[in-house]
Amino acid sequence: MTTPEMPSLPAPPRGFVAREPADVLAVVPLLLGFEPEDCVVMMTFGAEHQFHARLDLPPAGATDAEVAQVAALLVEPAVRHHVTGVLLVFYSDDAERARRSARCLVDAFGAAGIAVLDAIRADGQRHWPATGPGEGTAYDVSAHPVRAQAVLDGHVTRRSRAELAATLDPDARGRADVARALEHRSALPADEVSALLLGCLVTGSAPGADEVAGLVRAVADPVVRDVAWLGMTRHDADRHVALWSDVVRRTPDEWLPGAAAVLGFAAWLSGSGALAWCAVDRCLAVDPDHVLGGYVGQLLERAVPPQAWAEAGADAGRPA
Repeated sequence: MTTPEMPSLPAPPRGFVAREPADVLAVVPLLLGFEPEDCVVMMTFGAEHQFHARLDLPPAGATDAEVAQVAALLVEPAVRHHVTGVLLVFYSDDAERARRSARCLVDAFGAAGIAVLDAIRADGQRHWPATGPGEGTAYDVSAHPVRAQAVLDGHVTRRSRAELAATLDPDARGRADVARALEHRSALPADEVSALLLGCLVTGSAPGADEVAGLVRAVADPVVRDVAWLGMTRHDADRHVALWSDVVRRTPDEWLPGAAAVLGFAAWLSGSGALAWCAVDRCLAVDPDHVLGGYVGQLLERAVPPQAWAEAGADAGRPA
């Protein structure tokens, strides 16, 4: 991932206080939605809207300039949102690779006037100060209270980002059914799009193959597509994510960009930044110039929080 994943989430679970590194290591996967690896995670503090970011570590053979470029990708949105402090967690079993990135990031944040509250390296079994040597401290967050509470609350944490991305993998049988329906199904008009979405959201039902075919033809039209995404709210975003994830899995590639872009927006609005990126990647892989897909990518790159959408109003955020 060459641009940061910015899950603009609320603060960690209510009442949560990090007293030691293991507490931070327990909560980070909950914020991201998956267990991170070979990456740096930034948690921010002091801004009006809190956000967190994940970015792949530079490769072991990266030049100093390339490492500095990665640092800039995290520092820039922190400066833009007036962050006063950050906590950095480096997930890697390569100490030197993580240490090099950590030193660069600590220097870059310092130069920007942002305090680095802590910098930790972890490999899944032990954690260390990210910028220094040492034997490390063993940890196991599997039974941590915050993780146990997340399970009770029904929170699903994927084993990796790849596993999260795989939740959008094609449903072969569903795709075949929709492909056949597309041979004869015309696009749904805007009012029928609204009625279909409302019905599915209220009942929790999945649209049939004919309905998906009409829907994906409809959202290929930017005017009708606006009906699908501009009416979303943070309150119903999770239900839109479930609905559009199903549609994306069953949509042939030719018709995928519109549905994937709408899913990306819904995922961003729900605070699921990593899933939003997965959807945007699917969209832009087919249509690199897709307007809504590019717009959602900009929201993620700039770490725009979902709260800002509600505060500004939908029309203020409409892409050109």
